[in-house]
Amino acid sequence: MKWIELEDYVLPVSGESPRLERFSFSISKGDVCWLDTGVTEYAHLFFKALATLAYPLEGRYHFVGECLDFLKPDSILQVKKTIGYITTPSALISNRSLRENLTLMRNYTDNDLSARIDDETFDLCRHFSIADKIDLRPEDLEQADMRSAIVIREIRKATRLLLLEKPEIYLGHAGFFLYDWLLRSLMDKGVPVVFTSDDKNFIDSVSNRALVLHDGRLHERQ
Repeated sequence: MKWIELEDYVLPVSGESPRLERFSFSISKGDVCWLDTGVTEYAHLFFKALATLAYPLEGRYHFVGECLDFLKPDSILQVKKTIGYITTPSALISNRSLRENLTLMRNYTDNDLSARIDDETFDLCRHFSIADKIDLRPEDLEQADMRSAIVIREIRKATRLLLLEKPEIYLGHAGFFLYDWLLRSLMDKGVPVVFTSDDKNFIDSVSNRALVLHDGRLHERQ
């Protein structure tokens, strides 16, 4: 079954943003797609479309066989909370502690302001050396700590799809072995991934599909 399918998609254009031509795309359990594009803005637009962060002017978004209605925010939220999104624009909420950022989605959907960090998430915090910082706000954290927190938050969300921008540089080379371990554990569960990367060894070792996005046109390399 196709977990996510975008059919005849047309995205709005604003300001100096590049335009993506009408496209269709689908992804299923176990797919790991390398997105080959020389324009970062193209990758961000494509990622935003998959993450339901950019609403289409035309086309249909099917999520596990159901066509989404973008006029119903609650149904879109149910999709958002299953998609991990780790790119340059990803951020923490500045006026919330790290603990609150890591439990925000559960707090929002369960209406439970006392939600605690679950054991698996806390173990990841220990792996990334931020367990003793979970009650700090982003302004009190180093950039590497904030990126680690974003990785943990989004990896824990990603049950249907992970969108990932250049993992070899997002945490820096010192943290990449942890990132690599996390990604592979997610892939072992069959969670599909779409990623950009310049690391040929990483691309060759994890991807089983190659997408090309050049001059605003998307196609799959055979």
